[in-house]
Amino acid sequence: MEIIFSNNSKKQIKKLNIRIQNKIINTLDKFKNNQHVDIIKMKNKDNEFRIRTGNYRIQIQKINEGFLITKIGKRENFYQIFF
Repeated sequence: MEIIFSNNSKKQIKKLNIRIQNKIINTLDKFKNNQHVDIIKMKNKDNEFRIRTGNYRIQIQKINEGFLITKIGKRENFYQIFF
């Protein structure tokens, strides 16, 4: 299984504190090694999931060769609905 960062998610993770970056990377390593992580499928979206890491969320999308990380952010800003 391969995990790929989108350009947007690379920018988002670089803006975070180094401690939080390490926490997110550790969670992704657990996910890659099939260990337990808090993951759920996003409602009304095919092949999109959310991984919880403390107050931060990682949005991933299932692609052919693995997973694409599309968004990383704080919980408060992660679930905003646009009208």
